[in-house]
Amino acid sequence: MPGRESGRVLVTGGTGFLGFRVVAALVEAGASVTVMVRPGQEEKLQALGDRIQLSYADVWNKASLKGRARGHDVMLHLVGSTRAEPERGLTYQQINLVSARNVTGMAVSDGVPRMILLSAVIRPLIGEYIRSKREAEEYLRNSGLNWTIVRAPSLFAPSGRNLGIQFLSFFGAIFPFSLLASRMLPLPVDIAARGMAQLALKPDAYEDRIIFARHLRQLAKGSKATRQRRPLLQPQQRFDADPEGLDEPPFGWLPPH
Repeated sequence: MPGRESGRVLVTGGTGFLGFRVVAALVEAGASVTVMVRPGQEEKLQALGDRIQLSYADVWNKASLKGRARGHDVMLHLVGSTRAEPERGLTYQQINLVSARNVTGMAVSDGVPRMILLSAVIRPLIGEYIRSKREAEEYLRNSGLNWTIVRAPSLFAPSGRNLGIQFLSFFGAIFPFSLLASRMLPLPVDIAARGMAQLALKPDAYEDRIIFARHLRQLAKGSKATRQRRPLLQPQQRFDADPEGLDEPPFGWLPPH
């Protein structure tokens, strides 16, 4: 028996490399989507027109988050970065853990029953990055919310400039590599985006689970647009690799009363 579908979806990090595409995939699937942004970030979402709602807040400023998630059924938290700048206060803990902790607290206080957290499988040579992601996962699991954690591999936008990455990704989709190494092989960003959108729209099937690349592939294949081979709406700014981009430094912004 098919599970119930989510109603309103709130997305943080919706202007980034993956985030924009996840929002586009949700809109494509007919979801009611709110994207949390700071003032000045709206232009990055212009291609989506009036098909989304905007909510102004700052995930590093808890005061600005009060009440922003009310009325939503699921939250997708896609904020994060593989690059840290400790001299500016942008540590991995601040970027990845503090933002997730603040957003989780908002979901709890505003009555959002479910949260999906973008995490990562592994990143060689940046153990602090993975540690901050695992701590964010643990915080969410202990929050009392229904949770889904996506441990995504590196993502890429298909183009002629990254044929090597595309070659590696090809092996992640075929047997037996799909069983042995698919968790770590790169994944096309559009597949990841459509897979995460389907996660948000299927609340019963993936609650309290950790999701990997093969699950995202399966979910993406199940979407109507993928079956019809419709291209996903692309952002106006160019991304070729997966910076998991932090759009702005976490300087707190407080909306006016």
